[in-house]
Amino acid sequence: MTTCDLCDKPAIYHDVRIVNNVPNTVHLCKEHAIEAGIDIAQSDFSVVLKIQEQSKSPIKSCPDCGMTIPDYKKATLLGCPTCYETFSGELDGVIKRVQNNKSEHIGSCPNQLGESTQRELLIRNLLKELNEAVQTEAYEKAAVIRDQIKTLHEQKDD
Repeated sequence: MTTCDLCDKPAIYHDVRIVNNVPNTVHLCKEHAIEAGIDIAQSDFSVVLKIQEQSKSPIKSCPDCGMTIPDYKKATLLGCPTCYETFSGELDGVIKRVQNNKSEHIGSCPNQLGESTQRELLIRNLLKELNEAVQTEAYEKAAVIRDQIKTLHEQKDD
């Protein structure tokens, strides 16, 4: 378990900021986070995750690491990447609350991405736009986006 940068208590606040391509990580315990003026109310996952404790069904656990929601509530860290898939229903609301109503990475990508990776990201974004265009019945815009996607797929096959 990660400890506070200022004392030996368990850290409940973790902040990673990248400045000039150098990550800077800060870990703070509850007391030091409050002292720093950080609103930790949204980090109280025990309030947010009132799941499975109230149900009589067996507690679900991650098939890879064995973590359960009660384990997560204690540690406030997931055990492995598979936990995100296993507990997606339970975590979606928490992740959205903590990440300003976002549940997908929408930030920037490394500059050295290969051409095929950039194309895949562009296709993914165009598919989202296509879905939105169809939902709003903007069929002319949807047709243009569809053609862009088709062109990108053809470039991939070359």
